[in-house]
Order: sequence, then structure tokens, then C-alpha cells
Amino acid sequence: MDNKIEKVLPHNLEAEINLLASLLIDSKIFDDLIEQKIGIADFYDERNQAIFYGIEELKKEAKPVDLITLTEMLKKLNIYEKAGGASYISSILDRVPTSANAKYYAEIVKAKSMARDLIRISQDILAKSLDPSTNIKDLIDESEKKIFDINQDLYTTSISHIRDAITEEFKKIMANKSRKMGTYSGVPSGFTNLDELTDGFQNSELIVIAARPSMGKTAFALNIATNAAFLGKRVGFFSSEMNISHLIRRMLCSEARVSQERVLKNIYTKQEEDFLVKAAEKLYEVTIVFDDTPNIPILELRSKARKMAKDYKIELLIIDYLQLLTVGDEISKSTPRHEQIAYISRSLKSLARQLNIPVIALAQLNRNVETRGEDSPPKMSDLKDSGSIEQDADIIIFIHKDKEKTEGEKEEDAAKKDVDIRVITVGKNRNGPQGSFKMLFHKKFTRFEGITKDSFVE
Repeated sequence: MDNKIEKVLPHNLEAEINLLASLLIDSKIFDDLIEQKIGIADFYDERNQAIFYGIEELKKEAKPVDLITLTEMLKKLNIYEKAGGASYISSILDRVPTSANAKYYAEIVKAKSMARDLIRISQDILAKSLDPSTNIKDLIDESEKKIFDINQDLYTTSISHIRDAITEEFKKIMANKSRKMGTYSGVPSGFTNLDELTDGFQNSELIVIAARPSMGKTAFALNIATNAAFLGKRVGFFSSEMNISHLIRRMLCSEARVSQERVLKNIYTKQEEDFLVKAAEKLYEVTIVFDDTPNIPILELRSKARKMAKDYKIELLIIDYLQLLTVGDEISKSTPRHEQIAYISRSLKSLARQLNIPVIALAQLNRNVETRGEDSPPKMSDLKDSGSIEQDADIIIFIHKDKEKTEGEKEEDAAKKDVDIRVITVGKNRNGPQGSFKMLFHKKFTRFEGITKDSFVE
């Protein structure tokens, strides 16, 4: 069966030859082909592969591209005969009188190449599907990634020369000069003090927000989601802890500044009802996509996240929370929990890079914080279950109580307060500064608000 498929693999020799002829007529279009991600492997005929390689080497050495220089380069590379020799190479120039249609030829060559890749992947999937020892969930995830990589080949490349990388980075630096005050290069959280430290959440970053229970992790994440959405960003939200109904109620009450308890007991006022309606109207216009699958396996989450990115073009992904994710069958159930969490952490970092968006994962802290004394500031080592979270994360944000505020205060009195003070600490920032600042946390409608720009603490 493989032999039969190999004989009919998709290809278009006419398009390949015309594309090479266009390059010989006008080598300036070579740069356009690079943008279309045309490479040696995209040519079906070995002769055409060799000729394209010769042209590529001439361009690298900044030499003119014509029949004479190409012939000399092919001989230098010892692939002159592989390229078809004098008769085949000279015949190429007889094909097209102009290079005007080069882009069209390139699209045909690339499409046929992608079709061949899909066939090879399909053959591999078929063979592994027939193998009784294959883990189907692993195979599905592997297959999705391979197909995703083919699609990405149209837009991205993982190999960059320093010259190209410097050019791109310098463009970003220059673009920052014209950026308006109060705007950020990444996805904004909507909290000024945090955005000033991070310059917004950057693409491909894994951001971990960690705290002990009841510190407001979910509220903080939902506030970031709504803030980013109101600023025009599209957000995906996975919740393994709360269902969509509870999340939406929280968002409505937070935005309307109405007590959740009053809404649940149906004792809210007409004015509060108006606030809820206005909040609903605002939220109705934004793009926030939810998935509330409990204890979702990491492979399923990755698959659904890719679908979110494809269908809704999400620009920020939030996961609540990391320790509630499971590993399914891809890792033995006897594997220690810290190794499972390490696998999940690496998977989330990989997902951020694949989708090229920021991924925020909430995480629990262990009890070491409490053993050091009430309201002791968290440390990296307090991340529950695995030190690999610290390694994989680009940014780690801690939420904890303000020690000065609660010192000497009775626990029951503190619990009754509607407004508390939280300290937000950026404990790790791979590409920027660390720092801490205070925020108000309105418990009754689970909303974080800034105090002032001067609220930074040492």
C-alpha cells in the first residue's frame, strides 16, 4: 500500500520548474519565497531540490543568480549530475518568459508539499492505530500536534539567523518609541502596577499566579480576563474548580460592584439591578470563551485550547487551576504526583509557545507558608507539588495578606470585613523586574482594585 501511495504523492512538476525558472530570471523574488516558507523539501523532484539548493547557496554568498553561476555552484557542491546536468538545467530557462507568476507557482508547490506531509502523517497514524500497544490518547495528541505544525509552517519558522532576529527585535524596539503612555507591548492585566512590572503578558509566556486558599486567585484571574477583554483582547478560560454559571455570576457581580450574597438571596435593589444589567451589556460584547470540564486531562486541555485558538483567535489563555489538571493515561498512575505536575507544567509552557499567546495558570501554595508564621510572604519553594513550576514559568505572581494590616487583629473580626488588603508580589520575572504592591480586595463582589501608584512596598 505504501508503494502505491508513493507513486501518486501529490506534486506539480510544471509549477516547480516554472518557479525555478522565475528565480533564474529574477533572483530578487527569492526573499518573497522565504516569506512563503518555501524550502528544499517542498520540491518533489530531486533535480529541482538540487537546483533550488544551488540558488539558495548563491543568495547566501550574495552572488548573482544565472545559468553560469548556478552551474558553477552545483559543481562546487558536487550535485551537478543530481541536478540533471547541462541539458535539464538549460531547459528550465525556456519555460517562462517572466517571473510575474512566481508567487502563484510557489503557492502550488507549497500546497502539494503540505499534502504530501499530511499523507505521511496519515500513514503513520494508520500504522500506530493498528498497533494494539499504542496509547490512543497519546496518538491523538501527537497527531494533532503534527497537523498543527504543518499549518504553522505557513507562518512561522523555528530557525532564525541572528541578522534576521536582530532586525525583527530592533523593529519592536523602535515601535515602542511611538507607543502611547499607558499602553503595553503585551496583553494588559488592567492593573497598572502589575502591567508596569511585566509590560503586559507577553506571547509564549507561562504566567503562574499562586496563593493559599481564599486569597482570591480565581477572582484575580477573572478580573484579568474581563480587563483584557474590555481592552479588546480575546480570552480563553479553563475552570476545573467552578462551573460556568458560577463564573459568570462572579464576573457580573464584580463588574457591577454588587454583592453576590444579595444576588443569591434575591434582596438586591432596583439600582443594583440596573448595575447588573449594564455589566451584562458590557460583558455581552466581549470575547471570553469558557470550558468548565472538571479534572480535565492535560492532553484534552491542549486539544481544546488549540480549537479555541483556531475558532476564536484567543490572545490570552487562563487555567484555574494547575493542580486540578490530570495526566490521564499518558503517564502511569503510580508516577509520583510531583512528576505528574512537572509534566503538566512543561505541557502548559509548550502550549504557550505553540499558540504564541500568554498562558496564565493558577496554582496552590503548600502549607510551608503557614508554618513560618501567619501571613508570611510566600517563596518559590512554597509552590505545591513541584519545583518544576518555578523552572517552567516565565512570571510567578503571589497573592498574600498584608501583614501590617492584619497584625493584632482577631481572626473573626478580619473575616467580617468587606474590604481587605492583598499584597501582589512578582517573585519571578524572566524578562523584567520583580516587585510588590498592595491592592484592595472587595470580598463581597470578589473584585481587586488598585490603591495608588505609590503603594509599592519594599
